[in-house]
Amino acid sequence: MKATDLIEVLRLKAIYGEPLANKEISLLVNDTRKIIPNCCYMAIRGEHFDGHQAIEQAVEAGANVVVVEEYREAWQNLNATIILVDSTFRAQAILANQFYHRPSEKLAITAITGTNGKTTTSSMISDWLTRLGHKTGLLGTLHYKVNENYYPAVNTTPNALELQRLFNEMVVEGCQDAIIEASSHALQLGRLWYTEVDCAIFTNLTREHLDFHHTMEHYAYAKSLLFAQLGQKFANGRPKLAIVNLDDEYSQLMAQATAAEVATYSIGNADATVYATDIEVVDNQTEFKLWVNQRPHQVSLKMLGDYNVANYMAAFLCLKYYYGYSTEEIIRVSGEFEGVSGRMQLVDEGQTYKVVVDFAHTPDAIENVLKELAAKKQGRLITLIGHSGGNRDSGARPEIGDIVFKYSDYIVFTADNPRHEPVQKICQEIIGQHNEVDYTIIEKREEAIAFVLNHANEHDTVVFTGKGGELYQVIGDDYVPYNEVEVIKATLRKNI
Repeated sequence: MKATDLIEVLRLKAIYGEPLANKEISLLVNDTRKIIPNCCYMAIRGEHFDGHQAIEQAVEAGANVVVVEEYREAWQNLNATIILVDSTFRAQAILANQFYHRPSEKLAITAITGTNGKTTTSSMISDWLTRLGHKTGLLGTLHYKVNENYYPAVNTTPNALELQRLFNEMVVEGCQDAIIEASSHALQLGRLWYTEVDCAIFTNLTREHLDFHHTMEHYAYAKSLLFAQLGQKFANGRPKLAIVNLDDEYSQLMAQATAAEVATYSIGNADATVYATDIEVVDNQTEFKLWVNQRPHQVSLKMLGDYNVANYMAAFLCLKYYYGYSTEEIIRVSGEFEGVSGRMQLVDEGQTYKVVVDFAHTPDAIENVLKELAAKKQGRLITLIGHSGGNRDSGARPEIGDIVFKYSDYIVFTADNPRHEPVQKICQEIIGQHNEVDYTIIEKREEAIAFVLNHANEHDTVVFTGKGGELYQVIGDDYVPYNEVEVIKATLRKNI
């Protein structure tokens, strides 16, 4: 793209250095490691690094246009054009949208936000649409998917440059739809600016990320930005759609933030657009009645937990009222969905006890999982747990301790993304004054897994919380490759 065509969309700017005329822009980058000749480098002030410190390095590596929030005289002789703006965060969203020719306008985009349930709900929507003949893109915690191509996920929601690049790849690959998880960090930091969302879903809000948001009110406000971002434009001749969990105390805040039509779901509340009753577990499947237009429909879900029934209803509303599929079509294709890796995933290698892997790491999610498993246990409920908030929201640890001691018969505390914080310190802050249930601390997660599986008895239920389908552990600054399910399977095979 010509540099003049790229930069012309910025109204508020000052231009220094070389003229833009005749320059071509090959790529937009905000990481000096990704610079290629004739690219445009965005200087972003991050948590650990200020991109303005690398301007000379960026130009030397080949950047011919640089976008900054401050101008220094030392840059006046660089072989580049310097574009001064108030916010490079905002500018990168605008420029990415321009560079990739507004790709989100060419896709039907559904965005899911909430503390828990984003991955399951987004995976359901993508899977069901695929079974109905769509080509989809999916961006979230587990991975980034573009049709049949999969990439590792760096963040739940990529930064604006990567997001628009992925949208463009989806368009090129012939995708019709993009389903994305919208994290509160992404919403507050503007990663979804200039993404034309057509359907927004709110799952729930419980304590998480208060190291970043500080209060639940600020956390809720960040989530509500997704619904405000729907705007007041029609999509395909109709208002956009907001889908809200009526059972959550913040549901009205989300509904009030948008001019879109609002559909609601609930477990048991007949005032919702759809609601579920008569939930029971039969042969490791969840059976329930789904009420649509006051008519009951029997549904079988190959997942456990009332919260997964809630996730199901959120996905159902998206396909029915945004995409327009019939209730019968949705129930048919949803019955083939096998669940999500690391979300109440059963691991069976022929052992005589039940093994469950779940991503639960917030107090609410941990209680949902443990309460569900404790109610169905035959032997002991053995819980392996850590806290993924190393150097993060340590205030959640006492509540996690209260929950895990309430439901478990034996507990193994271990590492879960400790970052730079000592594992012993994290575990002791979870344990607090509790001693009513036997427990042990084993710092290395693989050793803790081996210990648990070696001490499980026939009919016990063993649950591994925190990692789920994540493919790494964060130890110090390093993202160490790790696969919880594969470690468990290998250990089980060794024991049998």
